[in-house]
Amino acid sequence: MEIKIIVKIIEWVGYLFAVIGAGVTVYKGIQVWVNYQKITWGDVDKYTKKIIAQIVKDRFTPDIIVTIGRGGAIIGSILSGNLPKTNSLSYNIPILGTDRVYIWCDGQRNEIENKMIDFRPLESKTILLVAGDVITGETMKFYANEINSVGVKDLKAACLVKAVNSIFSPDYFGKEISAHFKLPWMYKGYDYIRDSRKPC
Repeated sequence: MEIKIIVKIIEWVGYLFAVIGAGVTVYKGIQVWVNYQKITWGDVDKYTKKIIAQIVKDRFTPDIIVTIGRGGAIIGSILSGNLPKTNSLSYNIPILGTDRVYIWCDGQRNEIENKMIDFRPLESKTILLVAGDVITGETMKFYANEINSVGVKDLKAACLVKAVNSIFSPDYFGKEISAHFKLPWMYKGYDYIRDSRKPC
């Protein structure tokens, strides 16, 4: 009789652990889903219009837009054609595209000099530095320092989305986020990568 009771208790404990395990799995799944944001082209439209409104309110008129990477090129192009023209400008604001060149080795990013980029012609110009996203802020900080070193008149930075814990805070951004995200130009099923983390 006592053995049957012990077996029954063990069965109920097993059921209890199964229910707890299922509950934890569901909870973790919901947590990942809630903390993942898929940003749509509609969001891009809304956030870039917000950035334009911020720049207009600030009365900031860039001579040149410097874009960082693929996301920066997309957002920079939208801003170039849609920011109000002042100082007798009757054309879109010129764009200079740039990107860092590096390889990942043992978890460390090793910079390779990008000899195609020369910021010296930006001297005495008003610059808007644009990225698609600012996660750590390291890249935007790097370029802000590089551009400021040639003696620009003024430099402000903008991005579509910014992480809450970024070490560099752009002057203008569309949305501040704390979650993982996917931007609309990162097509599902294709080989879009944010960084190259291949072995040396």
